[in-house]
Amino acid sequence: MGESGDQGTGGNPNQPKGVVGRLFNSLIAGFAPYVIISLFSSPDSFWLATSLAVLTALVVIGGNWLVNRIPAGQLDWAALILFGGMLICGLVDDRAESWLMENANLMSDIAVMVMTVGGILVGRPFALMYARLSPKFGAAWDEDREGFRQWGMRACVRISLLWFGAFTIQLVCQLLTQFGPSGYDTFLWNWGIPVGALVLAMHWTRRYSAELRSEAARFDAPTTPA
Repeated sequence: MGESGDQGTGGNPNQPKGVVGRLFNSLIAGFAPYVIISLFSSPDSFWLATSLAVLTALVVIGGNWLVNRIPAGQLDWAALILFGGMLICGLVDDRAESWLMENANLMSDIAVMVMTVGGILVGRPFALMYARLSPKFGAAWDEDREGFRQWGMRACVRISLLWFGAFTIQLVCQLLTQFGPSGYDTFLWNWGIPVGALVLAMHWTRRYSAELRSEAARFDAPTTPA
């Protein structure tokens, strides 16, 4: 469910195509710019990290269009606007540059958290965009089979909240290392816990998605006897 990877003949005609197409249209690709800023942005690496985040967002947007013929999603556009805005502000304003060098990683984590909560509140969790491009999920959603939309929305909210939790851990670690006692400025809090949270989010997204695809079989349309 987190990645639109199952194959089939029904559903959205613009479903991701092949391994490369599924990679471009995955939550992991969508979150890549935010992860780059969250983990690697610092006063010494702000320009490199932000440039790489913008480039990654452009590659994901362009790749989805060229390979899958799928328009960019909310994560992709938000990353391009947010990190592109950071680059522009840093170039034109020295005070903004100094502030962003210290706080870009915090802004990245907060942006993900706000998008997650906002998407859930308006009934469009970001995981739903990826799920609807899965053939079976998309077909059942479009046909509004009995009980499916409620079930599908619940599943997408869970996946979205999983990533919300991972970036909340990122934010807490960054606040502790930047503003807490010096004892928190260690490898464990700078890298160990944040990277571990992201790896767990990726692992559980794939595992949960596979379980959900299996569970979704009970919503398959009945076949008509020949």
